[in-house]
Amino acid sequence: MELRVQAGSLYDAISICDRAPQVTRRAALLALASLGGSMILSACGGDSSRSPAVATAAPTAPSVAGGTVSLSTPAPANPSGQPRTGGILRHAIPADITTLEPSSFTPQGMETSWLVFDRLTSYDQNLKPQPMLAENWDVNSDYTQFKLSLRKGIQFHTGRELTSDDVKYTLLRVRDPKVTTGALAAVSNWFSAIDTPDKYTVTLKADASRPAFFDGLEILNIVDKVTAEGPDGTSKIVGTGPFAFVEWAQGDHFTLTKNTNYWQTGRPYLDGVVTSVRNQSAMALQLVGGNLDSLRTPAIDDYVKLRADPNYVGLAHPNPGTILEIGMNAKRTPLDDKRVRQAMNYAMNRERFAETAFKGVAQPLSLPWMPGAPAFDQARSNFFSYDLDKARALLKDAGVTNLEMNAVISTAQPALNLYMQILQTDLASIGVTVSVKSVEQAVWSDLLVNKKPEHDGFWGGNDSLTNVHPAGIFTSPGWRTVNNHSNFESDAWNQIVTTVSTETDPTKQKAAFAAMNDFLLDQAFTTAMSTNPITILTSNKVHDIGYLMHLGGISFTDTWLEA
Repeated sequence: MELRVQAGSLYDAISICDRAPQVTRRAALLALASLGGSMILSACGGDSSRSPAVATAAPTAPSVAGGTVSLSTPAPANPSGQPRTGGILRHAIPADITTLEPSSFTPQGMETSWLVFDRLTSYDQNLKPQPMLAENWDVNSDYTQFKLSLRKGIQFHTGRELTSDDVKYTLLRVRDPKVTTGALAAVSNWFSAIDTPDKYTVTLKADASRPAFFDGLEILNIVDKVTAEGPDGTSKIVGTGPFAFVEWAQGDHFTLTKNTNYWQTGRPYLDGVVTSVRNQSAMALQLVGGNLDSLRTPAIDDYVKLRADPNYVGLAHPNPGTILEIGMNAKRTPLDDKRVRQAMNYAMNRERFAETAFKGVAQPLSLPWMPGAPAFDQARSNFFSYDLDKARALLKDAGVTNLEMNAVISTAQPALNLYMQILQTDLASIGVTVSVKSVEQAVWSDLLVNKKPEHDGFWGGNDSLTNVHPAGIFTSPGWRTVNNHSNFESDAWNQIVTTVSTETDPTKQKAAFAAMNDFLLDQAFTTAMSTNPITILTSNKVHDIGYLMHLGGISFTDTWLEA
């Protein structure tokens, strides 16, 4: 059964362009005038066909009835610049999510499914944990015991009260391999005991020190057991967050409505958010044409051009902890030889990549850590210089000639697709031929997770959690010890990860981080390419976009629109 929001609803209220196969003549002229004619006229995505909506059901929040969203009357513009209530934010992202699973954390999910949920704590701009669903906590000195006290009276979108049992359920749920790919399972498995002595208290016990405890809480969306275990568990999501789920039309848009019973009084200001999936080449044209209000990661040329226009605002996430990375199949000969992997890294022109793909907005990297992160090492941050002579020498030493392999890149990573063109040319000059396979995100995941034969060389992707304790990235499929995308296995790496993840003594911690960085550069199974800046373009009518401080995410809890 296909369910759409009914006439007069959010989706009907927000988009002439989304339903029209072509942009209006006036909008096109406005866009061309602003963008200098640099974009093709594909303002409505260049495709009049639409993917069918998944079977969904509207939430039972008070603002939703029978799948129809009730919109409040927009308040008059406030000349003082104070937030106003009302309005639908029309947002766009360059790629869709692949699942409604609450434990999935991808860049696309931050402005879609994650807006439905809250977490126990939330980092401030200094990466210090602040109360969210947990109003306070006690942690012992060696980070092995944790007591969380929940706020009272917080409701799920169904009206049911949040209790400690929901936190326990969420932590245990992510251990199921059918639910998650492993990042949250690793966090949950830190705890040998999860107790709920009363309705509003959760106590956690770990057998080893867990200094990255609060990093783990930052990625744990607290879910409603009744919904998750019910018949609509895969097609509907319910949380306690600022917005309630209405509809996911795969490949096209994701619709949310205001949670009128949100525990943060007066929030959110918006009546709802509709996040559309739009090609990067079409995003800015739709913004200029008045059919969108905000964009995440638009084409870099459009970002640079429009942020200089007073009608638009260009934002960059202040500390996203996000990177682009390249890995190699370490079980495939000759990539099982670290000298060959090192040679590939010396052939990567990271500086040219950052300048070409991001116009200098990004910074080249050899290690994943952001400045200020516990493991950041300035001296080694750009260890792999661009040196084709050194690359040739390493290949010769390894006895490798005329190497041929594939590179698997997701279409959701246009910057990496551009870089592979640069890398192909450089590698060809040292006798390495690379065939680039640019595939949809779901296909990319299938190739890497299930170790398909096509994954015989490079893979490229993105990562987060690089501005906090390194234990966070050890849960990532690019770097974890078991079943990582690079098929790298090492007892030494297992020991390093264990030590880094559990050491709390500052002096020993520093030594462990240094040993970790040396190992990563020596083995080069997965390496950073550059920072992955999270850029946002909005009209000047959009105010107070917020940020999730170590996932590169965007928050709309405090966002408001001028009339």
